[in-house]
Amino acid sequence: MADFLYKGVVDWFLDQVSQEAIAPGDRMPSLRALAKQLSLSLNTVIHGYEILTEEGWIESRPKSGYFVCHRSDIKPALLLAGEALRKLTPVGSKAAWSCLAHRGALVDQSDAFLASSVRSEEVDIPVLGKGHLTVRETVSEHLKGLGIKNHASQLWLGHSPLTMLTQSIQTLTQRDDTVLVITPCDPRLSSTLQSLGRQVISIAAGDRGVDLDLVVRCLQENEIKLLILPGQFAFPAGLAISNLSLRRWVAIIDELKLPTIEWDLCSHLAHRAGSLMTYKSLDSSDHIVYIGGVETKGVNRSAGWCLPGRHQSVLEGAFLSVDMALSDAQQHALSEALLSTGKRSLVRRARQVWANSERIKAHLETHLQGQVSFAASKGGIGLWMKLKAPLNQQDMTALLANYRHVIVPGQLISDEPEADHWMAINVTLDDIEPLAKKLAERLSLKAKSGPETNLTNTADSAKSEPLDRPEKAIKSTPLTDSEPVDKKEDRKHHDASTNPLYNPMLDLINHDFG
Repeated sequence: MADFLYKGVVDWFLDQVSQEAIAPGDRMPSLRALAKQLSLSLNTVIHGYEILTEEGWIESRPKSGYFVCHRSDIKPALLLAGEALRKLTPVGSKAAWSCLAHRGALVDQSDAFLASSVRSEEVDIPVLGKGHLTVRETVSEHLKGLGIKNHASQLWLGHSPLTMLTQSIQTLTQRDDTVLVITPCDPRLSSTLQSLGRQVISIAAGDRGVDLDLVVRCLQENEIKLLILPGQFAFPAGLAISNLSLRRWVAIIDELKLPTIEWDLCSHLAHRAGSLMTYKSLDSSDHIVYIGGVETKGVNRSAGWCLPGRHQSVLEGAFLSVDMALSDAQQHALSEALLSTGKRSLVRRARQVWANSERIKAHLETHLQGQVSFAASKGGIGLWMKLKAPLNQQDMTALLANYRHVIVPGQLISDEPEADHWMAINVTLDDIEPLAKKLAERLSLKAKSGPETNLTNTADSAKSEPLDRPEKAIKSTPLTDSEPVDKKEDRKHHDASTNPLYNPMLDLINHDFG
């Protein structure tokens, strides 16, 4: 009888889904409300919700309730760690222009977020230096929630995180210096380095991080002056690096005293409950320059913060020289966003973006009918989508003509040979229908015309070259944070939004404790 009652909750849910009364991203009725509606006990409904959660139909979000997930029938796309270092061919400012064209796809599409409630005549009043102490204290508390120890006096606030990145690169390195970047990442990282005349070496990370054997070898064989790490929620798919692997990263940085920049603009946009640990949260030696913030498409509606660490003295002059201070109104809007109880809080925005991401995945999968798959989302504003076959140059050009503010071609984000199979979709977009139709049209035309030579990456075919042939690359042995992926087929209803199966004990088995 008890099993029958639990099944009643599941049957009710499946019936609602089949009638499209409940869709991915929707909030489920409260436990008490559903218990009253179905005339069941509260414990029965709780157990029914637990069953739906275990099966991947719904997800619990603390202080928010239960939400409907998108359950995919398609095997999720796997983001694998690269097997070789890749040295990018210098292209000057060309890559920066390409990224500038796609800026809209890299930021929050909301017009209302970070909008100031201060009177318009006060908007342009300048604030000298770092920003108001009260605002920096609010940001400091937000960072402590991410596990980052800091003090408000150490923080710098600015209207552009990218400006902070540029000034940090120019201060910590010189022209022709070699910089190591972990990809896939926000394309502005590598493009900024190239436009400033730095030599770039990239290493591709998988779902569980990068092969640390390659990292160590790269640091031994190349005179690396700077390391740039995308945060774990970084564009486009995010990572799930274990705490042990993070500690190994920090140990390498400490041993070499290597200046490092962590680009972490998406910590507030977790697609799962709770926040992941950052590199900076373990950085007791302060070698890491931490850059975070919130970027939106609205004018004067972006804000960034920076913890310079031990590089405070040299970066202070660089930050002051560009006059990137926030106005009173901008600082007021930032303070409101960092308060969890506010109507425009980062917490509420994260919930909205997560729900929208589930809807977009369901919508695209329905329209594109098995021609695409998605990497598991951890957070951020980018959905990492893999095409069965890459679009040719003509189709990609036609697609980008109207949707540069929504998509970013994979070649800008990754330097791997198969990058043209990938595409990043902005999940903060309100209406995905036009893009879904256009993608379906282009993929349908490609299927009818038969196999074609992919021209998408022709212009960039020489932009990077492996420093080692894949077959000669060192295999991952003790120093690695890439984990084996369970490829069993018995999970027929595996959700594309669910993290790959992972046994934390593998950290103890596959890592050398020294």
